[in-house]
Amino acid sequence: MQRGPLLELITTGLTETALLVTSVFVAGVVRGCIGFGFSALVVASTSLFLAPSAVVPMVVLLEIVASLQMVFRVWRDVLRELLVVLSLGVLVGTPIGVYFLSIAPADTLRLVLSIMILSMTVVLSVGYVYSGPLNRPVMSALGMLSGVFNGVAGIGGMPVAIFLASAKFPIRRIRATMVIFLLVTELIFLASAAVGDVYRWSIVNTSVLACLPMAVGLMLGSRLFGKLDEGILRRIFVLILLALSLIGVLRAVT
Repeated sequence: MQRGPLLELITTGLTETALLVTSVFVAGVVRGCIGFGFSALVVASTSLFLAPSAVVPMVVLLEIVASLQMVFRVWRDVLRELLVVLSLGVLVGTPIGVYFLSIAPADTLRLVLSIMILSMTVVLSVGYVYSGPLNRPVMSALGMLSGVFNGVAGIGGMPVAIFLASAKFPIRRIRATMVIFLLVTELIFLASAAVGDVYRWSIVNTSVLACLPMAVGLMLGSRLFGKLDEGILRRIFVLILLALSLIGVLRAVT
């Protein structure tokens, strides 16, 4: 881990800190309710004013805490065989993504992150439905793609969530599988990042600060699960991501 002032944060003032806390809280509500989307929302919003090389490792730590809060409540509904195959793919893809995260300039990363999130959002918005085979080669390839997304942007859950939803698995099983899958992917990221010396104290300190608003958001989202209309929530989620990713692309190219 890189050295730095003990109380240093990745934010540079009260305004940035407040924006970060708000983003984490809202993303926590979404994740608690539908089981995914936390990383994409936080990365898409905070990368507009913070360095992606700091935001992504922070989000990974928060995802680990979030998954640990939910893991025992959802374990019985997990699609276990699918989880194993996907996780093996992630194990291969994540180090590749972490390598690019560690060497790419901030502006390049912002553009790449925004394009990745935009592409996933478009797929969600058009209602893509997967009708191909659900065999191990397909699941392994999906896991590797998720691993690369995880390493570069901390959004490895997005491709898998889109696939599971389009394959018409029950929402409760999707939510449970995503919770465990995200825990596995972020632990793999953590191991890869440790080798690449991605973390510094400011990232850890900011992650600790963000745990409280995330926990409150998760608790609220979990209580709302099953009470809110899932279709409406997904549409709101897609619209927010679409707006944030478009802003990110425009900022990166201007």
